[in-house]
Amino acid sequence: MKKLSLLLGLAVIAVACNKQDAPAPGPVTAVSADASATVTTEAALKTAVANANPGDVITISGTIRLTSTLQCLRNGTASAKINLTGGTLDCSGLSSGWGVKVNGSYWNITNMTIKNAPDCGLVFQTGGYNYVYKVITTANGDSGLQVYNGAHDNNISYCTSTENYDAANAGENADGFACKLSAGANNKFDHCTANHNSDDGWDLYGQPYTVTITNCTATNNGFGGNGDGNGFKLGSAGQTVPHTVTNCTSNTNKASGYDGNGNTGHITITGSGGSGNGKALFSRIY
Repeated sequence: MKKLSLLLGLAVIAVACNKQDAPAPGPVTAVSADASATVTTEAALKTAVANANPGDVITISGTIRLTSTLQCLRNGTASAKINLTGGTLDCSGLSSGWGVKVNGSYWNITNMTIKNAPDCGLVFQTGGYNYVYKVITTANGDSGLQVYNGAHDNNISYCTSTENYDAANAGENADGFACKLSAGANNKFDHCTANHNSDDGWDLYGQPYTVTITNCTATNNGFGGNGDGNGFKLGSAGQTVPHTVTNCTSNTNKASGYDGNGNTGHITITGSGGSGNGKALFSRIY
């Protein structure tokens, strides 16, 4: 019996030793499809944006001074957008170019200020299904926010564009909001304000697809020497594009409150008005 007990004891020790020699399993952690990052430097911001995946949330803390264009090239999805939010992007460190360029799709860009870019502040160049909410674009060297070159299905909401001025052209080109030069379809502006920009409040010059503008305000635009100064410029000569403007206000702009600018499409303006514009409230609206 003593011999058997000794053998059983040795067997238990051997098993225990074998267990200790086996590699320990790694920790079990929950893996999320989304990632969150708070960034305070240009380098960290650009790394986060360049590697963003659907559902990620990138939060800017404080003011980041950009030295080159921030390029949002990745794509989210309809159910998991990429989120860029908060803070201020001071683009005064750029020698030329746009402040922020969005070529990707399914971005939410919210609650931030973009200022001092040598050219446009925020540009949607291609892609679509992007949402912009409570973004201020100010003191940029061309339009504050521009949609063009095929960019489609962008929803710009509760944004403000102010004090944008292109000094090289004495204010000829810097609009508050521009959806022009062959932007795509289904671009919308809602509850936005364009105030004291050197050219127009809204400029739809050369825009081949209907743009929807609702509950927006254009005031005091056209302060540049060469700026046209319309509150809402709704197309250009040779076009027949039926833009829609609903419940908007256009006050004290240098030129007209609402100007079709040669666009002979059936422009629909409903529940909109204004006062104090330098030319007429409504001009060339067909």
